[in-house]
This record gives sequence, C-alpha cells and structure tokens, in this order.
Amino acid sequence: MNLRKLLLLVTVVLATAASAQLLSQTTLDTIRTFRSLESALKDPDNVYRLDLSHQKLKEVPEEVRQLKNLNALDLGRNKLKDLPGWMNELRYMQEFSAGRNKFTAVPNSICQWKNLKRLDLHQNEIEGLSACMGNLKELFSLDLWSNDLGDFPDEISGMKALRFMDLRVIQFSQGEMDRISSLLPSVKIYFSQPCNCGE
Repeated sequence: MNLRKLLLLVTVVLATAASAQLLSQTTLDTIRTFRSLESALKDPDNVYRLDLSHQKLKEVPEEVRQLKNLNALDLGRNKLKDLPGWMNELRYMQEFSAGRNKFTAVPNSICQWKNLKRLDLHQNEIEGLSACMGNLKELFSLDLWSNDLGDFPDEISGMKALRFMDLRVIQFSQGEMDRISSLLPSVKIYFSQPCNCGE
C-alpha cells in the first residue's frame, strides 16, 4: 500500500512538473529573453524565451533541440528556408516568429505545436497555407503580410481561437477575400486593396 501511494505521488509530481513548463501569458511576457545560444545552453531547462534573430542563420542550430521548455522563439531576419523535423519536439511553443526569411511554405513542424498562440511569418515567400494549420486550435494571432499567398485551404476554418490575421501586401481578388473572411468569420483580417486579378 505504501508503495502504491509513493507511485501515485511520483506520478502526480511528474505530471505537475510537465504541465508547469507551459507558461501563462503574463509570465511569458515578463520572463528573461536569452539572446545567445551559448548562454542559453548553460541552463537549458530554464530557457523559455530565445531570440536568435539577425544571425544570418541558414538552418536552425541543432543545439536548440536541448531547450525542451521553449515557449517562445524568434528566428526573424535570417536566411532560413525550412525548419528541421525535430522542432516538433518543442511541444510548449506558444509564440514563434520567423519573419523576413526565405520560407516558401509553412513548415510542417509548426502544425504540431498544439499550444501555439502567436505565429509571425511576415515577409517570406510563402505560396500557400498547409491544410494542417487547421489543427492550431489555440492560435490567436497570425501575421503573414507580404508573402506570395495563393492557396488558402478550407481547413484553416479549424483555427477556432484565431482573432487577428494580417494579409496586407498580398494581392487577392475581392472574391478570394470574401471566401477567406467566410472561413474565419470571427477574425479581424487586414487586407490590402483587392486586385482585379482577371475577374
């Protein structure tokens, strides 16, 4: 009986520790931002926010994989074309920014981040959204301005928590703008003026 109680206690402690890695928005907004991978790796379990922007990165350093508790990652203003598959292991990711890179598609790893609330991929070369983005049930804000978007699958209507989406500096016909708006009726969508686009 004592062993059973001990096992139950260990299970509860482990479950609590695991859930504690997902920070509240208030905590995430005020926690330290590491701006160097070298300093972050000195205490990897206590790194929740990392900024590797402006580093001329062509790929995400493998060492980031050690930061299992990352809740926010900024990879903006680099030269990235894709994300490595192992990034879907960063299961506590709530905020991800990779604006001003060279993505032509939304990396599949992003669709695995079930806790993602803010996604910023502005000024890339993204041609369309993946249907798997409909799985991002917690996503609140999506910034895609100044991409080459042409494909908006119906599945994006699954992003039920979405409230803001920036699609400025992207040429859509009025018909496509209306279709996107109908898929996401609760979302404030920022469009540029529609083009004629053969209509």
